[in-house]
Amino acid sequence: MSRKYAWVLSLLLLVSTATLFAKSHVPTKNTRDAIKAYVKDAAKVVAKSGPSCDTFKSSDWMKGDYYVFVDSPDNNTILCHPNASMIGKNNADIVDANGKKVGMDLMEASKKKGGGWTNYVWPRPGTDKPVPKSTFSMRVKGPDGKWYVVGAGGYELK
Repeated sequence: MSRKYAWVLSLLLLVSTATLFAKSHVPTKNTRDAIKAYVKDAAKVVAKSGPSCDTFKSSDWMKGDYYVFVDSPDNNTILCHPNASMIGKNNADIVDANGKKVGMDLMEASKKKGGGWTNYVWPRPGTDKPVPKSTFSMRVKGPDGKWYVVGAGGYELK
């Protein structure tokens, strides 16, 4: 094998190994602290790169019950969400099974210094039965100078 091919093979091996050990941001514990850290990590991405919807769809950011969403507080609509039917939806239209205006509550919680929590009921992905869910949301300024709301939640948090 020539040196050139050996070097290319080594580089490919290095890249694939780095990919295997890439940091997953998905919470490993179903706790408020883990969810809050998850949202803060996502907020750093939005601050640096903007909404980054494709980034948040990757396995480093989404698994099982966990996913990140990004809203535009200017027009109160959802920009990034794993459920395509939620994209573009107005926050005023997001209501839980008990009639709680979840979308607006998330926007209000995000205005608190450092972000805030919203408790409501919502079905887990792939189910219809609403269960308790707590979501942490916070505001972050993107590189375009616009403000965004970044959030994520956990079901039946410990």
